[in-house]
Amino acid sequence: MLADRIADNLGERFQIPPPPTLAARLIGNTQIGFSRFQNLESRYGDSAPSEREDAFAFIISLRATYFSRVVIGGSEQSVVQSPGEAYLFDLNASNQISLDGEFDSIRFYITQAGIDQMAEDKGNCRIGGLHAKSFGQADQILHRLAMVMIPAIEKSSEVTTAFVEYMGLAFYDHVAHTYGGAQSSDPLASGLGHWHLGRACEFIESNLAGDLSIAALATECGMSMSHFTRAFHMETGMTPHQWIIHRRLSRAKILMQNADLSLSDIACACGFADQSHLGRHFVRATKLTPAQWRRQR
Repeated sequence: MLADRIADNLGERFQIPPPPTLAARLIGNTQIGFSRFQNLESRYGDSAPSEREDAFAFIISLRATYFSRVVIGGSEQSVVQSPGEAYLFDLNASNQISLDGEFDSIRFYITQAGIDQMAEDKGNCRIGGLHAKSFGQADQILHRLAMVMIPAIEKSSEVTTAFVEYMGLAFYDHVAHTYGGAQSSDPLASGLGHWHLGRACEFIESNLAGDLSIAALATECGMSMSHFTRAFHMETGMTPHQWIIHRRLSRAKILMQNADLSLSDIACACGFADQSHLGRHFVRATKLTPAQWRRQR
C-alpha cells in the first residue's frame, strides 16, 4: 500500500517513527499521499538520500524551522521554513536534509504518472512536471488543505474514503493549475441529471453503514470522479462526503427514537467509527449531544 510505503520510507530516511499517512486512490493507479511529517527531536547528521522517482512532494510547514543543510540534486543551501509556506521537491533529483531542525509539517505526494492520468481523465493536455517560483512560497490553499488533513490523519479510523478522495482531487486541481499551468477544461455546464442524482442518493442510502467512496458513486453514474464531484456539489450544495455525513445523521435520528437501541449500536449501523465519532458530528450539526437530543423527544 502507498501509505505504508511512504511512512516506512520517511521513517527510515529521517530516523523517526513511521509518520501517520493516508492515501487516496483517484483513478487507475493514481494515488496521493498525505503524511503528518514531523521530527520533534534534533539530531546530528543528515537524512539518508532519497531514492529517485518520477514524483513530487510538497512540504507544508506548520512551524518555523531552520535547516542548516538542504541538498537537492547536488545543490546545497540552508533553509528557514515559515509556517504556511509550501516547499516543492522534485523527487527525480535525490534530496537530503539535515536533522538539526525540529519540524512539523504536512507532506503531500503524487507521481508524474498520476498527474498524467488525472489530466487525461479531465480532458486536459499532459503537464510536463510541476514547478515552483521559488523553493518555499506562500500558498494559502495548500496550507488550508494541510490544516484540514491534520485531524483526518491523526484519527484515520474516523475518516471516510470519500473524504480522502475529495481532498486528493482538491490537491490535484490546485497543484496542476498553480504549479503545472493546467487550464480547466471540465466539460461540465450543469449539475447531475435527475436520474444520476437519484441513483447516487439511492446508492448512498443502501450503503450508509459501509465505507462509501466517490469512485464507487462515480462508477454508478458512469462519470469520472472529478466530473461527478463537481456535478454533485453543484446539484446539492454539498461535497459527497458532506452529503454522506448528513444522511448518516438523519438515519441516526430515526434510530435514536427507538429507546432500546444503544448509541454505540446506532453509530455502527450508520457508518460512524464509534459512539464518540457520532457524538462529535451530531453536536456539530445540532448543537446537542445525542443523549440531549433523545431526552427532548
